[in-house]
Amino acid sequence: MLASGLLADRPDRAQRMLAIASTEVERLVRLVNDILDIERLELDKISIEKTWCDAGKLLSQAVDIIYPLAVEAGVNLLVFPVAVSIWADGDRIVQTLTNLLSNAVKFSEPGSKVTASVRQTATEAVFQIGDRGRGIPPDKLEVIFGKFQQVDATDSRRRGGTGLGLAICRKIVEIHVGRIWVESTLGQGSTFYVALPLQPACTLP
Repeated sequence: MLASGLLADRPDRAQRMLAIASTEVERLVRLVNDILDIERLELDKISIEKTWCDAGKLLSQAVDIIYPLAVEAGVNLLVFPVAVSIWADGDRIVQTLTNLLSNAVKFSEPGSKVTASVRQTATEAVFQIGDRGRGIPPDKLEVIFGKFQQVDATDSRRRGGTGLGLAICRKIVEIHVGRIWVESTLGQGSTFYVALPLQPACTLP
């Protein structure tokens, strides 16, 4: 319609349609990229380069990436990084944490808080991303880590998700021989956990 000139005399409507088209193109690009990412991960065709990383710094990097989104949404980000050395692909861990933080911000109300922390146990570094959003029903706590899964079928359009983010997170964590899970209470919020081993599965470099 824009190309044909049908809206030439209605610039306001043309601008609205252009904005909608731009938003939908961005959503489709994210979807295609996520599909390619999950396929590469599942087929082991993606490069994973592990080195010794500071888990606290990785968490801070992810928070810095999401900070503008949080400001726009009116959500307060609280970060508690602790220096913990892990054997991991830093970029992929940041990707995982960024995804979890993005979801936490998207499902939080303006003025609420999202907390991000990392702590060390005897064998693992445990990342923790918590929000005070609507929560997740008990029957969805495991399902949401599957491909194209959403708590609410309308979330993909209203909140911009592709339904692949958590599946990608789970695959990345599995490649690191780690664990990912969520605990949630309806109406009170959710907390996602990523636990990564402190030592590599094989011998130290």
